[in-house]
Amino acid sequence: MDNRKTIPAARDSARRLIRAFDRAFDYLGVVAFAGMIVVLCLQIFFRYILAAPLVWATPLSMFLFIWAIWFGGASGIRDQTQVRVELAERYLPHGIQRLLMPGISLACALFLLIVIYKSFEVIKLQSSAIYDTLPFTRDYLFMVVPVLGSVMILQTIRVFVRQIGRYYFPDADKSRDG
Repeated sequence: MDNRKTIPAARDSARRLIRAFDRAFDYLGVVAFAGMIVVLCLQIFFRYILAAPLVWATPLSMFLFIWAIWFGGASGIRDQTQVRVELAERYLPHGIQRLLMPGISLACALFLLIVIYKSFEVIKLQSSAIYDTLPFTRDYLFMVVPVLGSVMILQTIRVFVRQIGRYYFPDADKSRDG
């Protein structure tokens, strides 16, 4: 078997799978956000036009909003478009950046691990809290943290690998592009 042909094919398959994963998470975030908008518009219509407010609209829109934020956060980390201070990237010397930027990514991954670990306590506490108007308990709202927090850690690791490539192996990026 010729490894020279199978390795690029496997790499291309992995890239396609990762792109599909990225698109799926982007779409799920859009669906959560669009669902929130639809629920809020229904609430406005029912409350002010029909004078019969929907009792489930506020908690459901909050649920969808929080999930949309976490989906967006995972996409923002992946694309490095999340809110951050870009001072180091713009003005520090390259030698400092090559240590600092991957270090910041590792610190973010560590922080997310702590948040995920602590979220299990919150989920356990909320497992008996029932929404008055929705057919599930409040722990589903907080399940977003370990589920999408794990995705955020994976995205942070991807950023870390890109940073290592950019700062330590810049010629490899040029040969791959060309």
